[in-house]
Amino acid sequence: MSIREMVKSRMSDESRREVRKAINNIKWPAAKMLGLWRRRGYEARLPYTGGRRWSSNIPFDLHHTIQTGTIGYTYRDVPCLKHPMDFALYAQLVWEVKPRSIIEIGSKAGGSALWFSDLQQTYGIDGRILSIDIAPPVPPYQRPEIQFVRGDANNLDESVSTDLLASLPRPWLVIEDASHHYAATLAVLRFFGPRMHRDEYIVVEDGNVSDMGDDYSRAGGPLRAVSQYLLETPGRFEIDASYCDRYGHNVTGNPNGYLRCVAG
Repeated sequence: MSIREMVKSRMSDESRREVRKAINNIKWPAAKMLGLWRRRGYEARLPYTGGRRWSSNIPFDLHHTIQTGTIGYTYRDVPCLKHPMDFALYAQLVWEVKPRSIIEIGSKAGGSALWFSDLQQTYGIDGRILSIDIAPPVPPYQRPEIQFVRGDANNLDESVSTDLLASLPRPWLVIEDASHHYAATLAVLRFFGPRMHRDEYIVVEDGNVSDMGDDYSRAGGPLRAVSQYLLETPGRFEIDASYCDRYGHNVTGNPNGYLRCVAG
């Protein structure tokens, strides 16, 4: 065991948080300058605007403090990395659409699958959760209505069969929450987009990485993918501003990411 590991093992969780906070406070001024520089002009580089601004009204500093809290959030002691505004938006969306199948790409520890399943049960929806991840979790709560499947967002054909999709009752809610990389997000949209029915939703998560200046390592990230896909499929999907803008323009972790199928 290294000296660093020995020191960490003797610290309480609270002490670790305080040390991490102090280190982040020291790093923040330089990190902020770099993030602001990296995010400049990103909207002008997107292939499609659709008449909407892609950025959020959430201030730069607040994006980052929200992100810190999100990373440490748990649901029933299971990590559940959801933006706080989107907990409210998803609760509204699930009530209004009543999806019988919620398909999430990116499981992490399984906390969000558990939360969505509980939400379905609370609303009296006889539903299923299909959660796809390159390394499926084994959360402490096992439910027959939650199915974890090994799969890569870039190659969903290899793990999501036609028979599996046919077994999922309608309507669907698809949530793209994998690597937040442009190529992976676009691959998910191209896979599920043609399979969606009218008034079903695809939600693309974490487009706020562009506002935080963190999409540079993701080839433009989710926003570039959404923009590109809308350009490829005119009239097929619309950005649902009633969710994106409910608390202010794109006051969500998923700016312009609530996509409603309007044709088909």
